[in-house]
Amino acid sequence: MQISFIGHASILIESQGIRILSDPWWRGPCFGAQWWIYPKPDLSPIEQKVDYIYVSHGHHDHFHPGTLKTLNKDAKVLVSKKIDISEPIRNLGFEVIAIGDDEEYVLSPNMKCRILETHGEDTLMAVSDGSNVCLNLNDAIHSAPDSVQEHFIKLLKSFYPKIDYLFCGYGVASHFPNCYVIPGKDAVRTAAQRQAYFNRRWVHIASSLNPRYAFPFAADVAFLEHDLIWANEPTQNSERPTDVFKKEHSDSSTVVMDIAPGFQIADGTVTRPMYRQPVLLSKLRMELSENEVRANEYGTGSDAVFSEVLSLIRNNATNCAAYLKEYQGDYRFLLRFRNYPKGICIVKKGKDFSVEPEQNPTLHLYDVTYTTRLQYVKWSLTSKYGHEILFVGSGGIFEYFATEKAKENVHREFMTILVPHETPPKSRFGGRPMWVHRLKQQIRALVGKPKSDLYDLGAWTVWRQSVERR
Repeated sequence: MQISFIGHASILIESQGIRILSDPWWRGPCFGAQWWIYPKPDLSPIEQKVDYIYVSHGHHDHFHPGTLKTLNKDAKVLVSKKIDISEPIRNLGFEVIAIGDDEEYVLSPNMKCRILETHGEDTLMAVSDGSNVCLNLNDAIHSAPDSVQEHFIKLLKSFYPKIDYLFCGYGVASHFPNCYVIPGKDAVRTAAQRQAYFNRRWVHIASSLNPRYAFPFAADVAFLEHDLIWANEPTQNSERPTDVFKKEHSDSSTVVMDIAPGFQIADGTVTRPMYRQPVLLSKLRMELSENEVRANEYGTGSDAVFSEVLSLIRNNATNCAAYLKEYQGDYRFLLRFRNYPKGICIVKKGKDFSVEPEQNPTLHLYDVTYTTRLQYVKWSLTSKYGHEILFVGSGGIFEYFATEKAKENVHREFMTILVPHETPPKSRFGGRPMWVHRLKQQIRALVGKPKSDLYDLGAWTVWRQSVERR
């Protein structure tokens, strides 16, 4: 078995004359103009046709129509039966093979693959050829809840007692916490702390599965928008998952390698030794200078689109009214657009709500502002999974004007209004009276079992020392 690392989440597995390419993305950005692939992928291994393409899930950096259109249409696309991406792939001209969790698909007499749905409409793939086993976990379990992660570690070990190659994601595929501006926040240390958490998740998975070789991948992403370009260095350089593994599991038989595009390994021997280098912002900006210009060209919004977005937000707020009124407090939100002068003011006072256009907003009068592109909000409210461009693809910036409001996570009310709801959201109290819900929370806190919250600004923000001493 030979495996070549193309870039980001894309690898090419070759064995017994069969060539399987995973999650191809390299032609242009994804999530609008927010994510750009970096370092540059190595496409030399796919100059020849591929037999199969595995698409793990629907996020744009894994299912990228623009890149799929460049590949040979006689390749068959392998997907899970349980996730809803077969039809749009067929619309691109490919034959789709949908595989169930309970089956192992035969690629050739001795070569088989298995696709398992994990969590949040994501999947993993295992490929075996009778001599070697390669696990491609992409984003499937490193960010999943502990119970999901442990279930699949146990399941995979039962299927494959001996694992040769493990490719596992370690990236932070979310707007949180780098898209939040808060007084007193240390943005660099916060980004590094968040990345350190997912590095250790990668280490836990690799040490538990105990493969011959383990490779972190699926994080070759650059942010080029001016508000976020600073985040490239701390997320990529502050610490590497392979270094953590070597420190915490120095006696492990697993060989970990921090690979770069162009890396290749065949039957246990590294044939192309390409390894990760630190990301230097000056070098990144030089190599992606044209893309940086594109990423910061917002165009001009129109009165018609603004009116449509205003109406969509009003309708969504009305649909979510019962849920929103459960919030015990008042707030003033401002939705700002990079490419249109007017904003939208959202106010809750008691049980009353208003959503109104704002001609000349004064920023400090609001608890939270959210700055994005007018078209992004329209996409969020009118297309399936469109909100992912905002809250997976880092499509906007939240700014708080008071630290305490940030610790209350009041922005979550804002997010509810920006994500479409076909039916009204369920009660945040689980159908119980509010006092019962709060009492249960207090009991959990007293017994030392508070509910884990990976998106709590108070827990995940690192504050500057002057703030910490207050």
